[in-house]
Amino acid sequence: MNSAKTSRHPILFQQTLCSWLAVIVPLLFLLKVSSAYATLSIATWNMEWLSDKNDIIQSKRTEDDYLMMQTVSSVIDADLVAFQEVDGAASLEKVLNPADYEFYFSDRAKYFKKSRGSHQFTGWAVKKGITVIDHKDYQPLGLPTFLSRGDLRYGAYIEVVRENQPSLHLLSIHLKSGCFETPVRRNNSCKKLARQIEALGIWINARLKLGQEFVIAGDFNHYMNEKNEWVWEQLVDEVGEENMVKLTKYTDAKCKARKYNYRTKRWEHVVYRKLIDHIIASPGALPESSTPKARQYQYSYHAVATYRLSDHCPVIVDL
Repeated sequence: MNSAKTSRHPILFQQTLCSWLAVIVPLLFLLKVSSAYATLSIATWNMEWLSDKNDIIQSKRTEDDYLMMQTVSSVIDADLVAFQEVDGAASLEKVLNPADYEFYFSDRAKYFKKSRGSHQFTGWAVKKGITVIDHKDYQPLGLPTFLSRGDLRYGAYIEVVRENQPSLHLLSIHLKSGCFETPVRRNNSCKKLARQIEALGIWINARLKLGQEFVIAGDFNHYMNEKNEWVWEQLVDEVGEENMVKLTKYTDAKCKARKYNYRTKRWEHVVYRKLIDHIIASPGALPESSTPKARQYQYSYHAVATYRLSDHCPVIVDL
């Protein structure tokens, strides 16, 4: 009996050590680059089919998977989290502690309350104690028509009221996939993305005319830091480069993840070195001393190999 117990201890210790290293290494990264002047931290995180309905292969997670995602969120400890691809509060509560956060889901969620399938909703998680005005979604991003509300995702719109500072108008977005770097004329996805960028420019211009400071965070589904990108250029043309700052312009991307291959029906390990999750803001929303640089929380190899996390790494900035 005693010898059997003793033999298990090294194994348990190694497993525990590996689990802690999966968290501590990224934590040290965050501590190293933390900002001394930070008063409000904002993160964007596409959680890749976060749903407990088990109808999609990417959504099938164990309790340990959820616990590791919760650990990641605890390490980031952002005041505001712009989330994407979340089916509902029940699954989000397994990642972000409801005792700490209030959840503001996209208005699209109410249209699918009785749906049995998983959906990808945008929204915000905000630390309790922060004053929030929950505005109606920015629906033009869904590309509505006379006959429908649009089949793409809306922009989840909230306003954060701050003491002795201008309010922040925040938009959590998840734009059309399928046009990561292809010129707009080549496929239908690019054409839809171009229309969404036009709609985004209208929203920004409205904020500018009203003298409102803004932050837009989310999954742009486009490599906006690459030379052959066109999305940022189009947005600059419509808004003016002096009216917004891309806080992810110099963010290093090295997101380790697992991706499901439908052809081989297997999970594959990948490393994404081009950024599609971005945060942009009006100049007035930023500290006067210097422009903050967004950083990417990068999962460890052990965490990716052991747990079902997401194919997106969170991006964080301190304002």
